[in-house]
Amino acid sequence: MIKELYEEVQGSVDKCRNEYYLHLWELSDWNQEGMICLHELISREEELVEDIPRLRQYFKTKFRNRILDYIRKQESHKRRYNKEPYEEVGEISHRISEGGLWLDDYYLFHETLWRYRKEQSKEKQEELERVLRNEYFRGRQRVLRDLRIVFKEFDIRTH
Repeated sequence: MIKELYEEVQGSVDKCRNEYYLHLWELSDWNQEGMICLHELISREEELVEDIPRLRQYFKTKFRNRILDYIRKQESHKRRYNKEPYEEVGEISHRISEGGLWLDDYYLFHETLWRYRKEQSKEKQEELERVLRNEYFRGRQRVLRDLRIVFKEFDIRTH
């Protein structure tokens, strides 16, 4: 029953989808939100099931308001980051830690590790996993030497 009713109001969902943009929302998200909105509407006002023109009108208003609320929330999150006070790097440099990786370095590190792991034999992959778990075993130093070569660009002492 709800599926047939949703077909009656799906045009409003499609129109909102074409009119508004919600970050990371796909077609299935729009349809799911439409189904939820419809279910809430007919749960509160059961007589709308019998009056399709009124159902379309109520749904259009309720769904559009719901989408506008999501857009407001999305925009408020963006504004929060834009309104952060500007601070000169020289004034806050004492708060920036020396260690650790920036996000792009972190991504490059994991990409390099993935590529290295993929190129190794099954036995060497198992040894690598043991090193990553900080286990001690015969051949550990050899694996660590290999890793130092692969990850030499991440060595802070060389920069």
